[in-house]
Amino acid sequence: MATINLPNLGPSAGYPSQSSDTINPVLEGLIVGETPAVVTQDMQLAESQTLEAYTPVGFDADGNLVAAVIDTVTPANSIAPIGITLYDITVAASTNPGVPILRAGCLAKHLINWPTSFSTDALKFAAFAGAPTPTNIVVREVYFGSTVANP
Repeated sequence: MATINLPNLGPSAGYPSQSSDTINPVLEGLIVGETPAVVTQDMQLAESQTLEAYTPVGFDADGNLVAAVIDTVTPANSIAPIGITLYDITVAASTNPGVPILRAGCLAKHLINWPTSFSTDALKFAAFAGAPTPTNIVVREVYFGSTVANP
């Protein structure tokens, strides 16, 4: 019979720990407010695509997620954003993986990876307006410090 000596974990009781999982922390400064509370939801992506972290995504015709787009020429071809990706994602052909999508929170406008069709601040601030529940994303401008003139 083998003898296994377990470490004394009594002194660390109550302290969170991590053994071997990989943690992908949210970029510092992405969340810039407490209201609305942050909510993520596992959702299915469309196949054969690459999405960068913090890209707004919306539903395609099949109900899978793709990068959001505003089509001013043919508005029916637009894909309204319902959330953002939280990390870089590459989806292979013939797969539709489920990944966590941020559906609610107060986010810094400059950290979102906006598709080129969101070309103005007005489009960025209004991007998530009218999105279906539970989407509740508020986009905010973050102001960095103040300018001090040298005498």
